[in-house]
Amino acid sequence: MSAGETSRELASLLKSLRSGHDPAALATAAMAPMVFGGTAVEPVLSQFIRSFLIWESTTTKAMQAQKKLEATVVDVNELRVYMPDEFVKIIGERYPRAAERALRLRTALNVIYSREHAVTLERLNGQSKRDARDYFDRIDGVPGFVAARVSLLALSHHAAPVDSRIRRRLVEAKVVGSDLDEHDAAHALEKKTRSGELIEGYVLIQAGADEASYSTADSHLSDLKPVHKPVDRKVREEHEAARRAARKKLKASRVGKKPDAKVKTSAPAASKTKKRPAR
Repeated sequence: MSAGETSRELASLLKSLRSGHDPAALATAAMAPMVFGGTAVEPVLSQFIRSFLIWESTTTKAMQAQKKLEATVVDVNELRVYMPDEFVKIIGERYPRAAERALRLRTALNVIYSREHAVTLERLNGQSKRDARDYFDRIDGVPGFVAARVSLLALSHHAAPVDSRIRRRLVEAKVVGSDLDEHDAAHALEKKTRSGELIEGYVLIQAGADEASYSTADSHLSDLKPVHKPVDRKVREEHEAARRAARKKLKASRVGKKPDAKVKTSAPAASKTKKRPAR
């Protein structure tokens, strides 16, 4: 199949998807920030976390998981120190590739923290596509889909997010050949899409993949290097103490009280009972 034929197949796929979806509404929802502890997460980091949830899953499941995280997590630093089993408990053990997803995200957030001395990706704003992709490529465990989705939606780069689900949708529509893996399929989709039109194309194709009843792709958990150090008991206790303090502060701010306000109590009155004389 020639490049011209596959380009026509892409145009046909997008036309059919537009008949059932509003691309503007899909794009608006895709770029909405996450909110932890009542505070919006910075745009790039927000897309980074959400992309981890959507990777090898569906938008519906990802949004359900996002709501659970937003109702539980105080801030991104707390999310960083969550152990994988704690993360899985929040999003649900039946979530696609839950254990692998939890380990990959925790590893990535800790690498970012070690680089930036904070959980932030603000430095990527204004960087070129090559520099941004190199930044993500040097974080062990970040899927190409996540890197491309952040680049596209948060940094306005011409990057195509393709995981196994989107790849299968493109193969079914004959947009790419079945011999291409996710990386090559993403490159082909970028070449077939004009600059500035990839956001609409992606959100429509994502919606099309969401509707398909694809089975969960095989896990590659064994291929992920454990780049983070195990958290010992003392460090974990410190994390728990920090969480409790953050939750106490958040709860107090919601009711308009100071978190550390102490109620003063009057000292007990001294006893005026006279001692009886010894007999």
